[in-house]
Amino acid sequence: MGSENSALKSYTLKEPPFTLPSGLAVYPAVLQDGKCASVFVYKRENEDKVNKAAKHLKTLRHPCLLRFLSCTVEADGIHLVTERVQPLEVALETLSPAEVCAGIYDILLALIFLHDRGHLTHNNVCSSSVFVSEDGHWKLGGMETVCKVPQAIPEFLRSIQSVRDPASVPPEEMSPEFATLPESHGHARDAYSFGTLVENLLPILNEQVSADVLSSFQQTLHSALLNPTPQCRPVLSSLLSHDFFRNDFLEVVNFLKRLTLKSEEEKTEFFKFLLDRVSCLSEELIASRLVPLLLNQLVFAEPVAVKSFLPYLLGPKKDNAPGDAPCLLSPALFQSRVIPVLLQLFEVHEEHVRMVLLSHIEAYVEHFTQEQLKKVILPQVLLGLRDTSDAIVAITLRSLAVLVSLLGPEVVVGGERTKIFKRTAPSFTKTSDLSPEDVKNISENFPPGSKKSEEWPDWSEPEEPDNQTVSIQIWPQEPCDAKSQYTDLNAEVESLDDCKPSIGTEVNLTAVPVTSEEQKPTAALLPLTQESNPLKLSPSQKTCHVQSGDVKLPKTSQERPLKVRSELGLGEEFTIQVKKKPVQDPELDWFADMIPEIKPSGTFLILPELRTDVMVPDKDNISPVMQFSSKFAATEMTEGEAEGWGEGELNWEDNW
Repeated sequence: MGSENSALKSYTLKEPPFTLPSGLAVYPAVLQDGKCASVFVYKRENEDKVNKAAKHLKTLRHPCLLRFLSCTVEADGIHLVTERVQPLEVALETLSPAEVCAGIYDILLALIFLHDRGHLTHNNVCSSSVFVSEDGHWKLGGMETVCKVPQAIPEFLRSIQSVRDPASVPPEEMSPEFATLPESHGHARDAYSFGTLVENLLPILNEQVSADVLSSFQQTLHSALLNPTPQCRPVLSSLLSHDFFRNDFLEVVNFLKRLTLKSEEEKTEFFKFLLDRVSCLSEELIASRLVPLLLNQLVFAEPVAVKSFLPYLLGPKKDNAPGDAPCLLSPALFQSRVIPVLLQLFEVHEEHVRMVLLSHIEAYVEHFTQEQLKKVILPQVLLGLRDTSDAIVAITLRSLAVLVSLLGPEVVVGGERTKIFKRTAPSFTKTSDLSPEDVKNISENFPPGSKKSEEWPDWSEPEEPDNQTVSIQIWPQEPCDAKSQYTDLNAEVESLDDCKPSIGTEVNLTAVPVTSEEQKPTAALLPLTQESNPLKLSPSQKTCHVQSGDVKLPKTSQERPLKVRSELGLGEEFTIQVKKKPVQDPELDWFADMIPEIKPSGTFLILPELRTDVMVPDKDNISPVMQFSSKFAATEMTEGEAEGWGEGELNWEDNW
């Protein structure tokens, strides 16, 4: 006890204590590492009893026996430190009937362990010796009265009379002929005390146990355990098969405690129907008693449990899930009972545990606090990125996407971010806005393989400007005569093979005279005023013809003005203007009425009888074709063909 006093004196007592009928005070305490504990304070003169109790608690290890932590000698007495428990008298009001039934079963198992394995007798089974742990299990304490069966002589029993509950004393001890029981019946004293304890608790179980089962169990207690003759009391293990201990809650608890001893067929059958058996229990009972047994590595390793049961436990109830089976716990109970267990499981580095946790992270991650997410969950999840398992890495990446919405990308991804993807989206009409008849018309007008737009263009409005200008300047080789000047224009027009006029484009051909010093003609194609389809002339029709208008010849500094029918002045550009007429019926032929109109102006003379159509629509090809006549050059013009001009209006000798 001295070494324990120096090594384990690190706890803080809290008020108020609870005083047992024997006068023993029980304090709640907190250990140095933050864990909860209970401290039993004995008086100094009871040191022998404390040593005996501490000895039995240290050597006897069973889930239903009080767990020993330390024993120290203090100024106010001797402190026996155990796990955090409550006396049964304090906790009984908060327990459900199912928990009381399970608690009776726990005390029964503890006594069977003492009798069969330890060959001991407790000698003081009563409510003052029973405690309830934090997980709801009942624990048997009061170990200062425990002794070997042969040692339970009248002298020993009288020595511990001060700490014994009178209700636990069997009637044979009241007789003056009381003698030591044989070892084969050493259990008889504890059997009587246990029967007395259970009989006092049966009124609480009226709602949990059926009337027939309860009546049968009461009859067993009176005829067997409470029999006045000690030799007629059966061993306590005979009660384990009674129907009183056959209920869903107790069977689930017992199966989970012995999970490692079950076969694969038994585990498959158990987890397949576990949800139906647990759904009939109260939420408080599931949260307090079943959650620690179900959320562990052993259950996570069972495929049937992972598929059929755990999804309903790894998330709180939701109101908007009418089609699916609801989860088992409310958000409040899930937060208080499940979240602490999940925090511990995230520190377990087992592959199957991590896979189950991350598979359902969306269901429960919102119930963690920001501090828990940053300090526990995120660091543990990031470990999965360095694992050699491809499945772990893949599910870790999906889990990080869930954490981004809660912690933000700066916390999850880290580092500086830049804007790479722009937010651009066309304002198309959604397909759902179209009627079935509209969808049918679209499919009929667009042939297979063509690109269908989700929005019909407005054909009444031109998509391009009606008048666009393409300026082309052509320099003749030499100012010889009008014939050669018109002839050279044909050669210059041939250089426009790679140019294709677009609809609604205005083309300016400008003939610029050159001086005698220029030796070689050059053609310059000025920039287009709009980036549209380039001017393209048909190879078979490379001559230029003007629809209407007159042309004036160029003049040098020595030539006189030339009178022609055109009202345009000399030196102006030769302009070909194509205008698109409005479409009358776009459903029949979109381009049927788009006949261009060419307006000539410039320095070239085109006689009326030499004019032809400039734009000829091709029936096989919708796009119009530009036609230039070879008669555009006035090389064959005779004097007779120039009739209509007044005498004296033209003086060819002076000009040429």
